[in-house]
Amino acid sequence: MKKVLLSLAVIAALASCDKNENIIDMPMAEVDLKSTTESVVTTEASLDDVVEATEYEIDLFTGTDEVAETIAMEQSGAILKSGDDDKKHYRWRYKFGKCPDIHIVKEEGGWPRTINLNYGEGTELENGRVIAGIIEIYQTAPRRVNEATRTVTFKDFSVDAVAIAGTSVKTFLKDEFKVNIDRDMTFTLEDGTTINREAQRTRTWTEGMDTPFDHSDDIFQIEGFVNCEDSDGNVYRRDITSPLIKKGGCRWIVAGEVSLSKNGVEFATVNYGDMECDRVATMTTAEGSKEFKIGERKREKRQDDENNE
Repeated sequence: MKKVLLSLAVIAALASCDKNENIIDMPMAEVDLKSTTESVVTTEASLDDVVEATEYEIDLFTGTDEVAETIAMEQSGAILKSGDDDKKHYRWRYKFGKCPDIHIVKEEGGWPRTINLNYGEGTELENGRVIAGIIEIYQTAPRRVNEATRTVTFKDFSVDAVAIAGTSVKTFLKDEFKVNIDRDMTFTLEDGTTINREAQRTRTWTEGMDTPFDHSDDIFQIEGFVNCEDSDGNVYRRDITSPLIKKGGCRWIVAGEVSLSKNGVEFATVNYGDMECDRVATMTTAEGSKEFKIGERKREKRQDDENNE
């Protein structure tokens, strides 16, 4: 009888590998982390929040090839043609209608080109988020060219006082509003904690493509994973198990689920809800489930580690 039960357990384990080869399907476990699980979970949710805010800024100005050109012309003093008032909708995203300064440098023939988005010492969005510094975007070709890329670098850049450094390479797929993203980025929190995140993600623009100057109807779907290591000595992985949903008219991720694991052992999940723009997510750990607010981070070491110091 024991052999039969063991065989069933092996079959179940193999089936779980088919679902996600990176996560062992077992009850939520405590793993060897230097920080509390809640600390890791709330920090990761906060970082995904600022990453998607940054990605949206990049998509807003380079998701189509018309927006940055039009805004740069307007900032240089050019007068938009009659009937182009709808192209000013992009201003609604920014408090007092003040968007970043845009500078475009083109090579002969128009491509490749480099776009600089300069947010200065701080540009506030209507939703209260504050972005500072410079995003530099090197574009090899128009987005509808198969495998056109955008290489993104950050200069003295931050979102809500979280500093961001590193690079992100976005590769577009022909005739689809879909982009594959490879990131190697480092985040520095206000207390000096650093988190390096190496990510592979797919980001799909599912709604709002026909109105590139109006962000309010945009919806993005995000899939993929992140390998993480922080300055406290925590090493873990974050997998999107149900696609994350980002609305252009909402500051927060509004739906989807992620799993956090170490060495293949899952230690937490985060559920972002059912499309409501409410900032609330639910974490599930070995201690149970609880709601928390996205952006409110806890940075706490484990008590047993402190006792062993």
